Amino acid sequence: MLFASDLDQTLIYSARSFRLLPDHKSPAMSVVETYNDQDISYMTDDAIKQLLQLASEASFVPVTTRTIEQFRRISLFRDAILPAYGVVSNGGNVLVNGVIDQEWNQKIKSNVSQMCLCTQDILSQFGEISHASWTGSLKLADDCFHYCIVERENIPTEELASFSLWAKSQNWKISLQGRKLYLVPAVVNKWHAVLYIRDLLEEKTVVAAGDSLLDLCMLEQADYAIAPRHGEVWESYSRGTLPISSVQFTKQAGILAAGEILDYVSQFTAYKMQA
Repeated sequence: MLFASDLDQTLIYSARSFRLLPDHKSPAMSVVETYNDQDISYMTDDAIKQLLQLASEASFVPVTTRTIEQFRRISLFRDAILPAYGVVSNGGNVLVNGVIDQEWNQKIKSNVSQMCLCTQDILSQFGEISHASWTGSLKLADDCFHYCIVERENIPTEELASFSLWAKSQNWKISLQGRKLYLVPAVVNKWHAVLYIRDLLEEKTVVAAGDSLLDLCMLEQADYAIAPRHGEVWESYSRGTLPISSVQFTKQAGILAAGEILDYVSQFTAYKMQA
């Protein structure tokens, strides 16, 4: 069995995303990422133990929109758990024992050039609606997609929605997550990369976890899917606009949801091992 899981706000959490209730005792937790001598991301100690056990029983594949450099900041995957495979750059890159899979990367670049409107035209059209009042400068992530920091309260909602609809017709996906706006070629996605790894490992079953709309393709295509009770997937479900009905949700939100997700996957793994 292959367990493909998003990282930020699914398994690992910044302090501002803990979402602990005021009367809830803070669980024991450990830092799993530091940057510039600052503690950035955490997991509960129980969740770390669960993931260690799970990684010994199933093929665990971390899946993230993070760049390669940002992924490598996560000490957990250097010091405690060493995944043979990882998906980074939103699926634009696959890491094999920490090394970029060049075959996959070249395939992605070829697909982008053949199937998606060229980046220059997308950025030019975006430039028609972007303004310093709501967008920061665009950044290129691993030569796979662009993103920028935005001021959400100043976003021209109708103009962005219209641009997103047009971009979709050009085989691009526009996704707003927190204060980041992503411009991603549709062929650069998490599921295609997970499918590539599944076939390499000859696994038959995929369990996926994730919280954002960039995880949706993975949740939709996996054999079993679970999402935390927060984030874009949960919000879409709460509004009745989630396009799929097969996702299971945790009972808790925030950092405690990671433990529930891992409980679910562990129980499923035990069931599959007995079957």
